[in-house]
Amino acid sequence: MTVEGRLKTAVGANKMNDERNRWSKQFSSNIGAWELLRLGCFVVIWMLLAGALSSIFYASQLIQILLFAIFLISLFAFAIFSQTWKPAYSLLRKIFGNKNLPSEPRPHSTVKISRQRLPWWGYLFGFWFLLLDLLILYVILKRH
Repeated sequence: MTVEGRLKTAVGANKMNDERNRWSKQFSSNIGAWELLRLGCFVVIWMLLAGALSSIFYASQLIQILLFAIFLISLFAFAIFSQTWKPAYSLLRKIFGNKNLPSEPRPHSTVKISRQRLPWWGYLFGFWFLLLDLLILYVILKRH
C-alpha cells in the first residue's frame, strides 16, 4: 500500500472514530438517574418473569434451570448488543424513555487490522492447551 493509500485510510478511520466519539458523548450525556432507575426496574421485572415462568414448571427442575438460564443469558445478550444492533437499541431507547438519545445505534468501526500469518511453530501452544483441555475433560468424564 502506498503512503497516500495509508493516509486515506487513516483519515477515514479518524472521521469514523470522531463519529463514534460524538455518538458516545451524546449517549452518555443523556443518561441520568431516571433512566438508570427505569433500566433497573426492567431488569427486576425481567428476572421476576423468569422466576415466575420457571416456578410454573415445578415438576421438572431441569426445565426450571433452563428457563432461568435462558432469561439470564438473554439479559446479558441484550446488554452486549443494545448499542450496536438496531432492534435491541430501539428497545433500550423505549426502556429509557429519553428522546434525546441518538436515534441510531452506535456506528460500527470500519478500521480493519491486518494480521500476518503465524509461523508453523506459533500454533503449537494452542494445540498443546487443546490437548490438555481434552485430557482434563476425559479424566472428569471417566470419574463420573
